[in-house]
Amino acid sequence: MKKNEDNDLAGKKFGRLTCLSPVRDAPNPGRRYWLCLCECGNKTVVEESHLKCGHTKSCGCYRRDLNAAKGMDLTGHRYGRLTVIGPGKGQTKPAEYWECLCDCGKTVVCHKETLRSGNTRSCGCLQAEQRKKNMKTAIHFVGGTCLERIAARTPGSNNTSGKRGVYRRENGRWRAAIGFRGKIYNLGTYERIEDAIKAREEAEKKLYDAFLEENR
Repeated sequence: MKKNEDNDLAGKKFGRLTCLSPVRDAPNPGRRYWLCLCECGNKTVVEESHLKCGHTKSCGCYRRDLNAAKGMDLTGHRYGRLTVIGPGKGQTKPAEYWECLCDCGKTVVCHKETLRSGNTRSCGCLQAEQRKKNMKTAIHFVGGTCLERIAARTPGSNNTSGKRGVYRRENGRWRAAIGFRGKIYNLGTYERIEDAIKAREEAEKKLYDAFLEENR
């Protein structure tokens, strides 16, 4: 059975818009319009030709996100293995966070300053690869732990806080964790980044400092 022509776009996605149903009482009877649901939750009526040619990609939220970014559009820019797709969705400060596609196929939301400074160059896959290389070449590897690595305590390439082991969660809170002897220890989730950093530093003193002293 041939599919009803009026429903040929139902369920299809154009940019941030998903077509729901054709609009019968169209503003211009000579053209076709669709009721669309935007990723931000708003519904809007869009002319079919504007959807197909890419003229309209959202209810207007995409343009607002770009304006909020104070004219700094990083879309299409490449940083290491990351290609910027657009402003970070659902972020309270779209000017600060951008959604990126990594060469490995994963997507990640990154802070603009870590991208532009070169501190973030992948979704984490680059760090994982480098870690494997370091494990093979480390000359002081004790009990599954590299002494040089814990002594340096430098943030990884995908770190967003400036402190190793402290990461911003999707809900805006900060998680602190520490790895030692092949295990990851969760140090808690905090409202303030300062508290997460403090928890991480206390764990470093308790685990790392004593371990380095024993294996000096």
